[in-house]
Amino acid sequence: MNKFNERPADDEDVKRLNKVRSDLVVWIVERFQRLLAEQKMDDACHFMDEWFEWVDPHSYINESTLFFDENEIKELYENIKT
Repeated sequence: MNKFNERPADDEDVKRLNKVRSDLVVWIVERFQRLLAEQKMDDACHFMDEWFEWVDPHSYINESTLFFDENEIKELYENIKT
């Protein structure tokens, strides 16, 4: 069985990923607050249930983010098909 090659992200990718994750957290909080302001309590609860791990400081700080190489996945897929 093939395994993915694991390696740390370079500094540029780390900075980009941190920005993307931070922007996503801001969007999650803003969306949740908007649903509450619109009195859509059920929607707000379901939305936050889905995204809670992203805004919970204990989960968010300790969560790993995995990168993948598209070509590596395609190669793995092709190898498995045969």
